[in-house]
Amino acid sequence: MEQNQFKVEFIASTMLTPSVAELSFRRLDKLPFPFVPGQFITFLLPHPSGKIVPRSYSLANSPSQTNQLDIAIAPVQGGFATNILFNLKSGDLLDCVGPKGRLILQEAEEPNHYLLVATGTGVAPYRSMLPALAERLEKDKKVTLLLGVRYASDLLYAEDFIAFAQKYPHFHFRGYLSRASAETPPYQYTGYVQSAFESLDLNPMTDLVYLCGNPYMIDESIQQLQNMGFNVQSIRREKYISRRV
Repeated sequence: MEQNQFKVEFIASTMLTPSVAELSFRRLDKLPFPFVPGQFITFLLPHPSGKIVPRSYSLANSPSQTNQLDIAIAPVQGGFATNILFNLKSGDLLDCVGPKGRLILQEAEEPNHYLLVATGTGVAPYRSMLPALAERLEKDKKVTLLLGVRYASDLLYAEDFIAFAQKYPHFHFRGYLSRASAETPPYQYTGYVQSAFESLDLNPMTDLVYLCGNPYMIDESIQQLQNMGFNVQSIRREKYISRRV
């Protein structure tokens, strides 16, 4: 897709968890915004120095919502982008470019099992993928989504994933809590997401893994998956890295 610059108008924000907000935008020119689930947009934010600073965020909404762009964002104390995005008012305008990103479902690929792994807001692109995943689940593919957070209250879009799992028996959602008590509901587990790999009966020859979020989780997961026999062609990744201005 061609990467054009365009303006978006801020619509509203909604707190999804105690620490994550969903920000909703629409294109100012009211044109549709075609993108592939898993891609991101980049805001071009003005800095007091006169520089334009890019900040990228995965799209959390389905591409069928052509008039709206949703992102999930966790505030960073003193963060440059946080100060702008968390103080937006309805009607405020920002410059954007996009879509971009390769954390997408390839039409030509036919794995038996999709393993989608995320920490925090890294789960946003998987929410965008739900309609496309439904098509694959109807072809008897298996999909497992692992979301790593600190506490149960941090499980982003959990209601959407649980409802999707109830509709599609071959879709499995697990929330991994790094600071939880021993007693957890059926879809919640203690520990880190990468601790689940050995229990999932993965097949390096037929399965495909997606990783999105904390760079430490991604690096550890890649090492663990390679030790299990996965090659780099069977692992997709998107690191969320905080950059200093």
